[in-house]
Amino acid sequence: MCSAVACGSGSREHSPTSPPPAPPVAAVPDGPFIPGQSYFGRSNYIEYIAGNAPVIFTAPHGGTLTPSEIPERTCGIIARDLETQELARKISAVFHARTGKYPHVIINRLARSRLDANREIDEASCGNAAARVAWQEWNAFIDIAKSSVVASSGRGWLEDLHGHGHAIQRLELGYLITKAELDVPDSLLESHETSSSVRQLSIDDSSTTFAELIRGPESLGALFAAEGYPSIPSPTDTMPLGTDYFNGGYNSRRHGCVDGGEICAIQVEANRIGVRDSDEDVERFAEAVVKVTLEFLEDRWGLTI
Repeated sequence: MCSAVACGSGSREHSPTSPPPAPPVAAVPDGPFIPGQSYFGRSNYIEYIAGNAPVIFTAPHGGTLTPSEIPERTCGIIARDLETQELARKISAVFHARTGKYPHVIINRLARSRLDANREIDEASCGNAAARVAWQEWNAFIDIAKSSVVASSGRGWLEDLHGHGHAIQRLELGYLITKAELDVPDSLLESHETSSSVRQLSIDDSSTTFAELIRGPESLGALFAAEGYPSIPSPTDTMPLGTDYFNGGYNSRRHGCVDGGEICAIQVEANRIGVRDSDEDVERFAEAVVKVTLEFLEDRWGLTI
């Protein structure tokens, strides 16, 4: 004689069904934020080093974390920009040693294969929920830094740090001006002022034309070249003329002043040789970044730090 359970009649005892895991939630702290101290989002994927100077540095592609909850992205580019996270940290240290103040620094600690923090959310995360939260935290921390800068100084500057693998060893300074738009005489370049990521700075700086601002003798490119870092655009390398050149991306557009606001931005694409291929080169370049940035902002925008 079989039991009721064995014969399929009566009630069967089941293990309780486990509830589905809760969706990830952003964990951006409310502040106050102490200059020089690090703050983190959920699972420490995004790091914000709070500042008290009107300068922001971001490193979207230098992370190394590959958590199991975020699979490798199957959309977009996944290559890491080597030494750019390290560069951002070194810049922060050099900036503080030179000025006594801290820049704001936001670092994506996730590998680019898990999150591209210089793209819109769908391509950045490939739809993964945890990556989407990290993307939201990335932009939230930048917004916190921007609000702090505007509240304390009225206006400020953001440098988005990248690394390129192009054949020509030079810095590529991106103002959201395309290769084709740069490949024109200065008189025609002027029409692109209002579509650039330094729009407000250019409008405020009545002492120079837009063309002079981005490739003249007192441009960022000229200042970097004077420190031993050939750059485009600059007085000696004014136009790509068909060569590789990154002109800026999502972060410059979203967080710069192209659509208004008082935070202007630039994308700095650093070459590898002599810039990112050793700890000594990274430190030397960090020194140059701080020196050039401070000089440029004081001369062109009256920002004294």
